[in-house]
Amino acid sequence: MTSPRTIVRLLWLCALPVSCVAPTGKVDSPPILFEILSTASVPFAVDASDQIAPMGANWTWQRVDANGRATGDPVIATQGVSTSLHGGMWMIPMIDGDREYVSLANNGDLSLVAVEAPNDKAISIFTPALVLAPRQMHMDEIFASSSSMRVDWMDDGGERDRGVGQRTTRIVRAERIRTPLGEFQTMRVETKFEAVLRLAKAQRSTTVWIAAGIGPIAEEWHGKVTVMGIQISNDVGTAIRISTISPTQEKTLPLE
Repeated sequence: MTSPRTIVRLLWLCALPVSCVAPTGKVDSPPILFEILSTASVPFAVDASDQIAPMGANWTWQRVDANGRATGDPVIATQGVSTSLHGGMWMIPMIDGDREYVSLANNGDLSLVAVEAPNDKAISIFTPALVLAPRQMHMDEIFASSSSMRVDWMDDGGERDRGVGQRTTRIVRAERIRTPLGEFQTMRVETKFEAVLRLAKAQRSTTVWIAAGIGPIAEEWHGKVTVMGIQISNDVGTAIRISTISPTQEKTLPLE
């Protein structure tokens, strides 16, 4: 039987802030960092220069899960740097750790000359350069390109494999999205890449949400590699750009 003294003490404790709040067992969910809000009503043309990080860009990315919430992965830094290596004009570190060497032609076409994959100790060289995008693309437009592809070992440059790389890009629709940087009207750009080599086959599907004059805001990808019919890798992920937009671009952030 509870004594009167114990009852008085319990009543006194309940008068204190939060002293008598029973645990609910509920854990607050992390905030949603990436949302597709709606189909945007005003599509726009996508410039080739907006499809990748420009030379000198210093961006950071955060991986998110299927619900748009941050994963436990560390923030990824990507900075485009000027270089003539492999015949490119600048190098762009990718979210998955690869390094792309690209060039921009006088007519505005964007091309990929080589890809270094440090995790795989390989470098892929395209001859001629694989055109990634024409100067400008519009909604529902499809652009396809192909090129001979040689894969070398990064350490000694010896040939590892060769074949053909094919890439198809489509501007799907306009979508309004929200990230920690604000709300954006973007164009949804979907790309499929396939490398058919003598011993291996690599496939990668990518969806990028691009804001005019700002570039990629979010990216989703699914890639796999098979060697002699055996799948050796399967990479799936989504990441959002979280670096601050430069002062010259702030007037377009967020879009109303």
